[in-house]
Order: sequence, then structure tokens, then C-alpha cells
Amino acid sequence: MCSVACDEKSTNVKPIGEKLEGVEWADIGTVGSRMMGGHDTIAQVHPEKLCNALWKYSQESVGSKLVIGKVVEAIVVDAKVAGVKLDDGTQLDCDALVVACGPWTEAAKSWFGSNVGDTIPSMLGIKYHSILIQSPRVLSQAVFFQGHGDPEVYPRPDGDAYITGFPDQPIKVTESPGDEEVRSEKVNKLIDATKKTSSELGDIPPHTTQSCYLPTTIDGLPVIGPLPKVKGAYVASGHGCWGILNSPATGEAIAELLVEGKAKHIDLELLGVDSPFRR
Repeated sequence: MCSVACDEKSTNVKPIGEKLEGVEWADIGTVGSRMMGGHDTIAQVHPEKLCNALWKYSQESVGSKLVIGKVVEAIVVDAKVAGVKLDDGTQLDCDALVVACGPWTEAAKSWFGSNVGDTIPSMLGIKYHSILIQSPRVLSQAVFFQGHGDPEVYPRPDGDAYITGFPDQPIKVTESPGDEEVRSEKVNKLIDATKKTSSELGDIPPHTTQSCYLPTTIDGLPVIGPLPKVKGAYVASGHGCWGILNSPATGEAIAELLVEGKAKHIDLELLGVDSPFRR
């Protein structure tokens, strides 16, 4: 992985023998680079593959079941979580409820009464667009560009190059999960930035265009811990761009809270909903 600075006015393609030292494929207008790590210090995680692998393990090891639905109410009896009600009227019994809804965590405010819901910190979403390009060869070096809008390019072992950048301002998310609008002007900016930074990738049209929201809190800290005033209710959200990276540790901390009443490996004092460090 490296950071590469580009001269935005230059269209010169560096010959193979004149590429910046240590830079694998970025070759248009490049004027400087800084290595950020190699195979021995940095790894890449594919979000979908990680989630699918963890879910497969959960199903096979403890028989976990997936119920798809929209929660509209948390059922609380004697200040304890007793279940949830879905929008189709289905009621699911449970003794613990973990709100891990990313930028849609705000919805949980209405599940409880205002007495509890108002303790959930406000959640915003930062919309990012991305494109996937099938490169002619498998690349191995991720690049953070400085210039041309500062795009980020993450090559994958299957030959795809994941390219993202040009974030929107943080907003209250109103789009539904899976129905996020993909705006052509953002996609075109990513395509244009790719053309201006790589002769190898620039002429290849993307086979996938997409968008997503990064969940973030007002103070920038993720929210991990129990909700006050009701036993068995927890929240884990607001990790920004570090969600997949921090998800295993967050899951372990929540599991320890559920089973043992305390996270043993992570100090959650700074991250709780009622943390004195929150603004």
C-alpha cells in the first residue's frame, strides 16, 4: 500500500522503467510516493466475504437462524428486553437486543420509549460511491492518491480493482438499506480520476457501480455498550470507515457483555452511550 501524489496538470505516462520506485501501476502525472506498508504489515478484508464466513460459522457451530424483517418496537417488560415486534406483526421473543444498524441506528430511537430511545446518540451517514473494474492482470498494491479528488484504489485477488472517493457531507440517512441511489456524476468522477492516474485501468469501463453510507456519530466515536434504563439492550454502531476492520473486536466485546456482563479485552468506557467523554 502506498500514497501517491499527482500533478493534476500533467498527462504524461511514465514508461515502465521510469515509474516511481515501489509504485506498481499508478503511472500518469505521478510526482511523489510514500510507502504505507507491505504484505507483512497490511492485509485487505473483503466485507461481503468476511460477513458470509462469520455467518456460516455461526450457523454451523451454534445453529443461528436469520429472520429478515423490519423492527418497529422493542418489547420491554419490567425494564427488561423481552422481544421485538416486526412491521408484519410478527413477535420474536428474546432476552437481549443488539442495535447494530449502521447509519440506520437512529431508527432504534422509536423502538423504545423516549425515556430510553433518547439515550442513543444521533447517527449520521457519509455517502461514498464506488466502482469495480476488472484489471487486465491481478494487481497487488492499494493506492491512496493525492490529487484528482483523492480517490482510493484497492486491488483484489480476483482481479477486481475497487475504486472509491468523493464523499458526500454527513446527513441523516433517509434512503432504505439496499435502495441507496447511485448518482452518475459521482461515478463519472471516479471514472475520470482513474483515467487521469492509470494508463492500465483508465480505459476499462466499470462492471459495477454502487454507493453506501459510512455511519458516524456527532463526535466521531463509535457507540458500543449497553443502553441505560433497560436490561438486555445494547448498541454497536458508528465506526465510520473502520467498521469491517473493527467488527470482530466489537462483536467480541458485545458477546462478552451479553454472557459475562463486562467486556474483558476492550475498555468501553470511552465508547458507551453515557460516556463522560461524549459531547
